[in-house]
Amino acid sequence: MSTSEGAAVIDRETADAARLALELMLDEWRLTPEGWGELAELLAELTAAVAAGDASGVKALTGELDEWSGGRVGRITGTGDGTEPAEDRRVPLPEPDRERVVALVHALAPDAPPGGPASAPARRT
Repeated sequence: MSTSEGAAVIDRETADAARLALELMLDEWRLTPEGWGELAELLAELTAAVAAGDASGVKALTGELDEWSGGRVGRITGTGDGTEPAEDRRVPLPEPDRERVVALVHALAPDAPPGGPASAPARRT
């Protein structure tokens, strides 16, 4: 399934907001394995919305991602004695979902060619 064909009909503001949320997920988010499992369904819905060019769906799902980033995503912390709390099993995005997110970032890039994802995500430094 090509997601970039649909991305062409998603307005730039919506696409940029979704890309930012996805890039933050790639770079900064830490969730428990169970949390990532819950988030996988949202990523599947976002992939479908991008593929369909559903701007309102992408906007709504980006809002859900923003909600996830608030209270559920945490920084990696320790107990103060150099060990990690047993209940804090937060990890970065697992590889299969990482590939999906990278494909979405590419598909939402301003220079994404029709028919396939861009060769590299547009990132600001």
